[in-house]
Amino acid sequence: MFTDSTRATAALGHSRFVHTLCLVAIVAGFAAVAGGCSDPKEEFGRTWYIDGAGNWGFGAIGVPAGLEDRGYQGAVSNHRWSLTLNPALDQTLRFIARGSGESLGRDITRYLRTHPKRDANIIALSAGTGVGIWAIENVKPPHKVNNYIMVGSSLSSRYDVTKALKNMKGKIYVYHTTSDPVLQGPVRTLGTIDGSFDDSAGLVGLRGPGSDSGRVVNIGRTRQHASLGWTGGHADCVTRRFVRGELYKHIVKTNRGSRQVHHHLEPRLAAGTE
Repeated sequence: MFTDSTRATAALGHSRFVHTLCLVAIVAGFAAVAGGCSDPKEEFGRTWYIDGAGNWGFGAIGVPAGLEDRGYQGAVSNHRWSLTLNPALDQTLRFIARGSGESLGRDITRYLRTHPKRDANIIALSAGTGVGIWAIENVKPPHKVNNYIMVGSSLSSRYDVTKALKNMKGKIYVYHTTSDPVLQGPVRTLGTIDGSFDDSAGLVGLRGPGSDSGRVVNIGRTRQHASLGWTGGHADCVTRRFVRGELYKHIVKTNRGSRQVHHHLEPRLAAGTE
């Protein structure tokens, strides 16, 4: 026999369950509406930014802000791929990154199909560089990604990029330094995002098949980079300061070789301030 207390508890549980379903339906509805609304900036191109394992937000603000400082008019999308929010799990459960790369490849294909005269670029950090490379590999021809920037990459330095390059019209830019503490520490133990225990590309650049094609540009850290805030830290290259001082030049088109910079930012850029 059910007591009044039992019935009350069951009714309360049922009410909470229905309430939860309603919330899920509402959120899904908003997502569907949002997904169907394109950003007007997409008419000027689109750049995807991919954070590292855990998707803790490194670069989520700095990358779009730095590009905007340099006059980028296109849309900047933050591609979130972590299912765990745990860097160690994301780095070792590699099917998550691969699956997200395949999904992003489809998204990029759809964008280029509807905007055939616009450029699609990717900037990625750490394990996100694996997501980015697999996204490019999954773009459907005849569509091609423009440029790909890899920073703090935990992809193997020996990764074969020939397939990705076939789906690109531009180049892969790899910023690397042997002083990266994450790549020299945890990634040495856990392995690269593609499952090897070689040096990461973020330590020594890309050295595998395709790297000698003339379309892979390995860029080691210099004093000039240090003056822009890249002192060897894992996420130094996705700050607003570094993006507007260095990375922008692979994304922002210039007219007659002149930099597209908002004039009100000139004093800050010259001073190297945020």
